[in-house]
Amino acid sequence: MSIPKNCSVAIITALFLTILTGCQTSPHSKTQTTPAPEELLLRNLDFEKRIQKVGNNLYVAIGYGLANSILIEGKDSVIIVDCMESMKSGQEVKEAFTKICPKPVKAIIYTHFHTDHTSGAVAMAGNDKPNVYAQELLPHYLNQTAAVVRHITEKRAYRMFGVFLDSSALVNCGIGPKLVIDKDAEIGVLKPTVTFADSLAVTIAGIEMVLYHAPGETPDQLFVWLPQTKTLLCGDNLYKTFPNLYTIRGTAYRDINLWKNSLDKMRYLHPHTLVPSHTEPVLGAENVFKILTDYRDAIQFVHDQTVRGMNKGMTPDELAETVILPQHLQQSEWLKEFYGKTEWSVRTVFDGYLGFFDGNPATLLPLPVKERAQKIEQLAGGKQQLETQMNKAAAEKAYQWLLELTDYYLALYPGNPRAVAHRIQALTELGAAQTNPNARHYYLTSALELQGLENNGLIKPTPQLVRDIPMQYIFNGMAAHLNPDKSSNVQQTALFHFTDTGAKWTVQVRRGVAEVQPFAAGAPDITISVTETVWKELTAKVRNPITTYLSGEIQVTGGQLAFLQFMRLFDMADE
Repeated sequence: MSIPKNCSVAIITALFLTILTGCQTSPHSKTQTTPAPEELLLRNLDFEKRIQKVGNNLYVAIGYGLANSILIEGKDSVIIVDCMESMKSGQEVKEAFTKICPKPVKAIIYTHFHTDHTSGAVAMAGNDKPNVYAQELLPHYLNQTAAVVRHITEKRAYRMFGVFLDSSALVNCGIGPKLVIDKDAEIGVLKPTVTFADSLAVTIAGIEMVLYHAPGETPDQLFVWLPQTKTLLCGDNLYKTFPNLYTIRGTAYRDINLWKNSLDKMRYLHPHTLVPSHTEPVLGAENVFKILTDYRDAIQFVHDQTVRGMNKGMTPDELAETVILPQHLQQSEWLKEFYGKTEWSVRTVFDGYLGFFDGNPATLLPLPVKERAQKIEQLAGGKQQLETQMNKAAAEKAYQWLLELTDYYLALYPGNPRAVAHRIQALTELGAAQTNPNARHYYLTSALELQGLENNGLIKPTPQLVRDIPMQYIFNGMAAHLNPDKSSNVQQTALFHFTDTGAKWTVQVRRGVAEVQPFAAGAPDITISVTETVWKELTAKVRNPITTYLSGEIQVTGGQLAFLQFMRLFDMADE
């Protein structure tokens, strides 16, 4: 895009707004009453909002949001383990905990980096200045998620957790009642002050505890062991549903062998009390041991039988049909598929070992989507016959087949109203039939998106959280947003000079690639002088770009329009 030399300030600021701001979320379409399976409705009984006391000095907040928060009362202060998904839910739990025990917060412990365990920390700390404990990998995963893959993971997470659904469609989330996130949501994560690699023994407020690294649902997962009472706070490596060995919102491979090993580490401590960060606590050493054993056995079974089938040459589709838990594990109340699913888990094990290629040469270099759709249309007998097959699938309530047929049809005739209506019908019916909330919500939200729902970012990070993100992650995210079409013939270097820290970062755009270096590299075409704080807040959209630009807080050598043209090479707005 070229910008004329006489471009007005209004046009420049409008361009800047386009570069650094995202679309506003529009009101979602009103959903009709969506029936739900009785088994899913009964699940709500587990999430009645309450503070449950466990032993003499431990309290669990259940039903306030997607995750639990845990309060441990010490001699002169308290410890909080996990901090909810937003400032709103964090504040509500904080008030409930304060009514029980008004002692100051001495420490916060994150079991892992996920939003529903960290994002209410500022509210829960209140005016206190607690130490924040975490496994040493947590900052990396927190920053990478916030700065590099936030757009797609948020979009898919909102589908999976049913954030935009009404109360008839969103029954519960399987591991908690709902994710407390809306258009006014604000997150407040406190930066860890104490981290460790393998284990950390510490006494806080007179409470002896050991924090153990326990990779599983996340690589930074930890569990808390209270030896005085033989109480285990297991984080998200166990909850009352089949584990999310793969999450449909998207994540890096979860090494389920490590997950199983972490459960064994917990199991052989022989805990008397088990307190998960989702779902209800469990009492009794024998009961706890059996649950931990069944859970790790289910994970090992999925792993081993998938690998066994892989070595026989079976494809992921074949394995998803044939790897089925033994009957005794299927019957366990702790392994019902209200969150993870066996067939998703099988596919992730295959991918973790062998990658995307299933071994079938027909899938090695498949036809492009549109060409395949054209051949399917020809096979059906033409456009009219393909429409006839869609109508037939709808009449026969063959909704999965109908959904797949609309894939082909809409690849050829995008936006066709009849095909879109069929697709909405298929998604709605498939979602309504699901007892797995993740699948249910993904189907139903996808149907809403076809009806006009704009599934864009809702979460507003606090300025402090934005300032805490290392600059490396900010620029990694920027490079990942380079538009290859706009930059295909561009060779341009921008030097960012951060006046508050003295740091210099170079971004060299080289015909479709943005090389980022944490130093001044080569002769820059433009130099941008700005503070790190201002730049981070602009890229995170917590600062108004127009007023910042007009205030002179960004100084450009080499031409302001050249800077705007450079920034237009990056898709920095929400997609």
